[in-house]
Amino acid sequence: MRERGSFTFTVSSCLLAGLVVVASIPLASCGQGSASDPQRSFSFTTFDFPGSTETVPFKLNASGEIVGAYFDGPNVEHGFLLQGGSFSTFDVPGGVGGTQPEGINDRTEITGTYYDVSSGLEPGFLRQPDGSVVTIVPPASTGYTEANGINNSGTIVGRYFGISPGFQGFQLSNGNYTTINVPAATATSVFGINNPGDIVGDYIDASGVTHGFLMSNGSITTVDFPGATNTNAQGINDNGEIVGSTVVADVRHGYLFSKGNFTQIDAPGASMAKSGAPLSGTDVHGINASGVIVGSYQDSAGIVHGFVASR
Repeated sequence: MRERGSFTFTVSSCLLAGLVVVASIPLASCGQGSASDPQRSFSFTTFDFPGSTETVPFKLNASGEIVGAYFDGPNVEHGFLLQGGSFSTFDVPGGVGGTQPEGINDRTEITGTYYDVSSGLEPGFLRQPDGSVVTIVPPASTGYTEANGINNSGTIVGRYFGISPGFQGFQLSNGNYTTINVPAATATSVFGINNPGDIVGDYIDASGVTHGFLMSNGSITTVDFPGATNTNAQGINDNGEIVGSTVVADVRHGYLFSKGNFTQIDAPGASMAKSGAPLSGTDVHGINASGVIVGSYQDSAGIVHGFVASR
């Protein structure tokens, strides 16, 4: 399973045959919001799945239901759903060694990725509230697919490996797959979608730098945290607020982009070491319509915890 926010990707420049490439105007400048708002305060609640060695929440819905993944003693990844303060766990049937839920909508439909022991592949999945599961695999996927987000219309977004190494973004709506590639990017990943249909993700430019992006009404705008060497965009709510993670001076931070301003987010207890470890510092993954944020952080002992942050 991948580690979100590591900013480590395999580069690909191919456009995949058989799918439609989203048309867009040229990328807007990264000055979508250059001001920083460090004064905004958050109230943090840390949580860990009982007995786990690592807890990583990814998304939450309007009701505050949270999905994510945890690792047990043998370091096997499982999915969890946190509702009303109570955890339930699940693994995709037929999967072994890893179930990683990524997205959730207000109907508690859950998307993610898992390891299929029978095929040795890692497809995406859609899990219905009754526990039934549908596999998500774009036609051009060569074996690895992530279904990272779902909105209330049932539109799913994510990324996959195609016919040559590297990620391609995708959207699945009414049974139809559409490839999403940022113009001139060497790789594109899609992580979140809101109910109006705005999409966020990241892309790698020709210099190997990762940038966040927002796609709205066919227009793509780059999202870069001021002074950062890498930025990704992980989630977006119906108010257009974007969250993600960024690297500034070799330290990882979360961020909120709201009303033209960036706010840096560092969970209390997060390691500020310049170790370059994939999960060091703070990662922010999701935000709901009320502005509640979920993410994870690594402490100085190397333990990864989940958190909820509210304003």
